[in-house]
Amino acid sequence: MSQLEPDPRLETVQTMKSKIAIYGAGLAGAILANRLAEEFDVTVVAPTVYFEVPMALPRLMVQSELADKAIVSIADALPKVRHVHGRLAEWTSIGGLVEGNDGTCQMVTAAISVLATGSRFAGPLVRTLNGSIEERKAQFDRLKASLAAARRILIVGGGPLGVEMAGEIVETWPGRSVIIIESGPQILPGTVDSASIHAAEFLRQRGVVVLTGERIESPSPEAGVLDGPGEARTVSGQRMGYDLILWCIGGSPNTGYLHAQFSDRLDPDGRVRVTPQLLMEGEDHVFALGDITNLKENKMALHIAGQLRVAEANIRALARGRTPSKTYRAQTGNPMMAVTLGSRAGVAVVPPLGTIRSAWLNRKVKAETMLVPMYRKKLGLPA
Repeated sequence: MSQLEPDPRLETVQTMKSKIAIYGAGLAGAILANRLAEEFDVTVVAPTVYFEVPMALPRLMVQSELADKAIVSIADALPKVRHVHGRLAEWTSIGGLVEGNDGTCQMVTAAISVLATGSRFAGPLVRTLNGSIEERKAQFDRLKASLAAARRILIVGGGPLGVEMAGEIVETWPGRSVIIIESGPQILPGTVDSASIHAAEFLRQRGVVVLTGERIESPSPEAGVLDGPGEARTVSGQRMGYDLILWCIGGSPNTGYLHAQFSDRLDPDGRVRVTPQLLMEGEDHVFALGDITNLKENKMALHIAGQLRVAEANIRALARGRTPSKTYRAQTGNPMMAVTLGSRAGVAVVPPLGTIRSAWLNRKVKAETMLVPMYRKKLGLPA
């Protein structure tokens, strides 16, 4: 660890020790904690009290009752794990300074630490940073009601999330005016042209207007997901009225806790520089996973499985006094992607098979369940 002078604020902060501390209860953090808890003392630090299957979000907008399966309390999902309810405010030379919702702080120290804090997004739709399960479910209930009442819906961002939301909306409420605005030259950037073309044609056939090469000038993402009605203005001067605007633009790495003492471990985009063993550069007992890493690959759940295999093997080796030796190869340029277009269709890119347009196959791969049963099983929960 870095040999920096201890922060004087920490002298009055209670310290909690653990064998392994994992910061974040998203896909990477929760699954890793579940796998390690059978053998080790594991603590998870998370600002929420629940785990949420992120792929279910577009379906939850139109079927909010799915939240009963897609959103699970950490106590139920990780019964053998100690949960510290709070946010990682600062990473220090001795561990993580965690700030609770009541403003109190405690220091979490561990023999091995894992940073898996994910991304921050515009507004609370994609990911909330606090609140109860009941509040999160109520948010989807409100969104469903707002969508049902809206006649003009504007989706900002043509990545997988924006495309999937559009597919859900036009399937559930045919005839709605739906516009997708994407700043890049095509929707679904990061994958092959054939998948983008298929998704765009599918949506256009159902009345969705797809505008590429455009960017919203106003309002700003901070305006809120349920704000409306209103009028949006693009940088080219186009104006379009809406009853509801959904912000589906990419997130930024949630690494602010490293700025004070470990800013040299971040790349220019604010992502953690990692070694092939997925250790934070310059550290021998601190790992980093998921969206916050500087790995040159699409920040998608499909790549998390490979990272988890490497991290788990190296953590187990380190815990047993051995040198971590398993390495991860970033999936640079890998166009793999599975995108739903409502509950009955989708498009997938699976090298070396290519682009899969079959509605039946895409339905079985993802669209039918949004992967909720699969991730419940990964956590040992009934499907």
